[in-house]
Amino acid sequence: MKILASSLAIAATVASFPFAAAFGISSGRGLKVTPTSTSKTTTSLFDVSLESRDGHPPIIIPTDADSVEPTIPAVVTGKEADGLIGNVLPLGIRLTGGEKLREDGLTGKGVKVAVIDSGVANWHPNFDRKVVEQVWFRRGGSLSSTPGADHGTHVAGTIHMMAPEAEIYDYRVFGSQGKVGVNRAIAMAIDEAVDMGCDVINMSIQYGAADFSWNQAMRRAKKEGVLIVAAAGNSGDGSITTNENSWPANFESAISVGAISKQDNLPTASFSNTNDQVDYAGVGVNVISYSPKGSFVGKNGTSMASPHVCGFIAALMTKGGMYEDSITGDASLRALLNDKFCIDIGR
Repeated sequence: MKILASSLAIAATVASFPFAAAFGISSGRGLKVTPTSTSKTTTSLFDVSLESRDGHPPIIIPTDADSVEPTIPAVVTGKEADGLIGNVLPLGIRLTGGEKLREDGLTGKGVKVAVIDSGVANWHPNFDRKVVEQVWFRRGGSLSSTPGADHGTHVAGTIHMMAPEAEIYDYRVFGSQGKVGVNRAIAMAIDEAVDMGCDVINMSIQYGAADFSWNQAMRRAKKEGVLIVAAAGNSGDGSITTNENSWPANFESAISVGAISKQDNLPTASFSNTNDQVDYAGVGVNVISYSPKGSFVGKNGTSMASPHVCGFIAALMTKGGMYEDSITGDASLRALLNDKFCIDIGR
């Protein structure tokens, strides 16, 4: 069993993920991004009272008003909460070392993090204006009321709580309208994140096939030294003897993250994909993070585990921090994580 010397906690599950060295997994069903047919009736692009509140409306890629409607990655949503008691960080953040990172001055300052997802509600007061860029390749429906559209805000919130001074770049690739389909939008978002100088990309996305355009874009990103963290997927059957495959996590250029639960011995979440491509595991059960309604909400999924790991990495990359010079790309990051920050929980 590999235990951390400090309280920075990242769990590795070995039996469930035979080649995993550290971090988390989660259970659930769905995370499909396959486009499906829908009615041409669409909702307004913006919830105007909220989505341009800070004076920085998203950049919108021109639309031809196609009728493709992708499915947002599936997660289980809990009840809305008004806030965190005493502004205490959620347990998942604390278990992943959020408090110790802050004590060590590892806040993500100077680091750019891309969130390729369903869009981020930059008006949530807890973001502290750290959502600095928004490019929406697809749109349609309010982030506050459209089912599943709160996913990206929740993901970005976890990254922000792990690395509060990192800058967040929001790339929306889900929605009922868009000039390009979802798969192409994702590839374009990866390219745009690289061009904008992002240091790390989070992709809490699951797809049942290895999309060629994604692979090309991700290989380019890795060549440029950009790190990619991806959710392992929520199609697990609770058995470590079966493999459930999902992309982009299964691509060689991705750091694949499964989910664990906030319980004794950090058990693997039953819904989390298991295969030999899973690298790390993070907290993915009952994860509390931001809601577009300005409050907080709990969700389950590898989608929630991935941003814990992504945010942890962003914090380690803090400019001027103790690990800045140690991380020069994917290989050096993995070496650092495996040497200093992994807990082998022996499953």
